[in-house]
Formats: sequence, C-alpha cells, structure tokens
Amino acid sequence: MTSRMRCAPALALLVAASLASPARADSIKILNVVDSNGYVFTNFDGPVPSNTAMTGTNSNGISNTGTVVGFSTPDGATFTNFTANPLTSTVANPLNINGSTAAMAFGVNSAGTVVGTDGNGNAFSLSNGTVNTFIPLGGTSAMAFGINDHGLIVGQSMISSQLVPGFIKNGSSYTTINAPTGSTSNVVNAQGINNNGLVVGFYQGNDGQVHGFMANSAVSGTLTGTPIKDPVIPVVPGEPVGTTFVFSQILGINDQNTAVGYYGDSTLSQHGYFYNTNTGTYTFLDDPNAAFNNGVEVTQITGINNSGEITGFYSDANGVFHGFVAVAVPEPSSMALLGIGVTSVVVWAARKRRKTTAPSLS
Repeated sequence: MTSRMRCAPALALLVAASLASPARADSIKILNVVDSNGYVFTNFDGPVPSNTAMTGTNSNGISNTGTVVGFSTPDGATFTNFTANPLTSTVANPLNINGSTAAMAFGVNSAGTVVGTDGNGNAFSLSNGTVNTFIPLGGTSAMAFGINDHGLIVGQSMISSQLVPGFIKNGSSYTTINAPTGSTSNVVNAQGINNNGLVVGFYQGNDGQVHGFMANSAVSGTLTGTPIKDPVIPVVPGEPVGTTFVFSQILGINDQNTAVGYYGDSTLSQHGYFYNTNTGTYTFLDDPNAAFNNGVEVTQITGINNSGEITGFYSDANGVFHGFVAVAVPEPSSMALLGIGVTSVVVWAARKRRKTTAPSLS
C-alpha cells in the first residue's frame, strides 16, 4: 500500500460512542486513545474496516484545520476515500473521484481541496465536488501527493511506466523537481509542500534505495533537490541486534519546517520520525499500538500541520492497518500556566453569574 484531545470529557464520550457500534459507510470508528512518548494517539478505522493483513485504513495527510484524508480498503484493490477529523467527530465525508473505486486520496489543505490519483493514470484535485485531472511534464500518467493552502500541488509523473522527476503544479504551470546532484537516476517523488514553498519527498539514490530530499520552490523552471541525510536508526525493542537502515521516505512538512516520514530497516519493519530541516535532527516515534506480525511492524507518519498534529497509520499483530492522529502532550510548565488560566476563567465566569464557554491534526 502506498505511502502517509482538546476537550478530554468530549473525547471520552466520542470514544465510548464509537466503540459501542461498528463504523458505518459515513463514519470512522475510534479504536482507542493512548499516551506514548509525549503524544496522545487517537487510533481509528475508516468507513470500511478490514481483518486481512496488508489491508485496512491509511491516513495519508492532515490539513491545518485538523482534517485528515485517506482511504480504507478490504482487499488492497477497492478503496473508499474519505476525510474526517477524528479528534472532534466520528463523521467521515466520502470522496467521489469520478466514481472510481481504484482512486486513492493522499493530501488535503485547509480549504478542503483533496489530491491523489484517480486510479486511471491521472493525478486529480477535488474541490467543492468538482474533480480536475491532469498529467504534467509530458508524462503518460501521474500521482499528486500534497497540496498547500495556496493551492500548490506536488507529485510525480511517469512516462511509459517509468518514474520521472517530481513536479509542482501552480495553476496551469509546472515546475520540474530533479534529483540531487550526483544521482544517476532522476527518479523523484515530491510528497509535501508547506505554505512557504518548501518541498519534501524522496528520490532514488545510486544504491537503488530511496532517500529524503527537500527543495525550495520557484515560480517556474527547474529545481534540483537537496539530499537529506539518512537517520541513524535507534535500537527498537523486539527487533534483532544488528538491524540496519535500508531506506527513508519524507512525506509531509509544516510551516515550522518540521518534516515527517518513516524509514525501513533490514527486518522489513518501518518506523516513523520527525525531521527538523532547520537543525538536521531526527526524532523517532511509533504508534504505541503497532505490533509485530511475522517479525514485521509498521508505523508511517504521513502528515503534520501547523498545530503540530500528526497523522499516519500502523499495523497490528495481524498485519492490518489502522489510522491515527496524535497530539503532543503539553510540557509540565505549560500545564501549570494552563491551570492558572483555567482558574482565572472559572473566577471570571463565577462573577458573570456562571456564564461559561467550552473548548472545541492537514
């Protein structure tokens, strides 16, 4: 498959209601809410859950308004695409991409415009119910993977089934993204673009594996990617001693220049990470519900928004995929300040004769 608690009482009710009944065609199912490594993970299944290994739910991107986009599949061939906000509701908004059951949705922006592939060889954008398909750079087919709030779209074209450079679509004009200097094959997959025009993705290196890159966008012309150093992978509990790095894919980036993605290792497992493009440092994070199936576990972090909310998917002990949204837990000092703020609000509310308000990851 391709690669990606603002109000605790309300979330608890949401989880309880969702666990009480199976997901409908227009809903997601919240599986659980779990704290791990400084993040609160909300794990969920899409409208068509599965019990078959290598199928299930992929959450592929998240907008700055907290809307996630993805698909669920029972067989790896028929896809039900949807958008949802698992932190606030179990409602799933189904996506109709010209009636195609082979279409896959990968990116979404704050305006609700979705991009992906229509399953018939075309990249698409879907806005207000209207689907526009396109194939850039003289290609014979294409996929779109990301879109920013200015409407710039990134992806990859193919020519006669051969992968070619990446692209940025700006209205009716296109910018080519070439592989970093020194790469003998010019295979580039542009996955994400932030509102400042910084593009991230991955390219095929001379070792035959894929590695991360970034590039600053231009109005027109050709860009050359800058290679991103591979992560020095950590020791993962449950994996054999001597596990080694194999490949890396960067899938999304926010306006603070924090990128997300995952790496693959010699056990065939995949693990999520953050990459700070300003400092060049990695931080690793897996979904706490990820489990080994035949010695392999998977977490892919596919998107991050400006609030720091992340999304992606993981595999369980049966090899089935499930989506997640995760939110960072505030630092203790922030919690103390929050407590002071809440106390002030309570006092103010009491003086106003119990006038109250209630609070509400791209």
